[in-house]
Amino acid sequence: RVPVDHRLGDENKGFVQVMQGFDYSRVLIALQCIGSAQASLDEAWAYTKERMAFGAPLAQYQGVSFPLAEYDTLIAATRQLCYHALELRDAGEAHTAEAAMVKWLGPKTSVDTIHQCLLTFGHYGWSMDLPHQQRLRDVMGLEIGDGTAQVMKLIVARERAGRIAVQYAKDSKR
Repeated sequence: RVPVDHRLGDENKGFVQVMQGFDYSRVLIALQCIGSAQASLDEAWAYTKERMAFGAPLAQYQGVSFPLAEYDTLIAATRQLCYHALELRDAGEAHTAEAAMVKWLGPKTSVDTIHQCLLTFGHYGWSMDLPHQQRLRDVMGLEIGDGTAQVMKLIVARERAGRIAVQYAKDSKR
């Protein structure tokens, strides 16, 4: 038994406290991922203005610029959803679904973004001379911590539809 004066938090509140911690850490993980993706985007955009191909900067070609523009948009949108989840938390409102949304969206969007940035640099993007290959591995690892995308989607479904969503065999009343 743990003496009362050695306890952290209130008795029988540990599970709730841990779950609330997950809601916060999931948003922070998403922000960490999109920060890495934003760094790669910034570097890729700079490269497209400097690198010349066929007498023009890479940025002039839609095949190079449009994918970066798409991922820039997705990263900005994901960042705003993260901020929204944190605003809800600061206001003392429920934010479990939003935290789960950004936990699967942030890492996935970041992996896709960094991959596109890596491709923008060509084979050089995969080399150890540039940080994209390391960022890609780092962000892929963050897809797992605090729950996989599948677990996050289950949380969102259950937050929106209740326990009826995605029932397990023993949960169902069939």
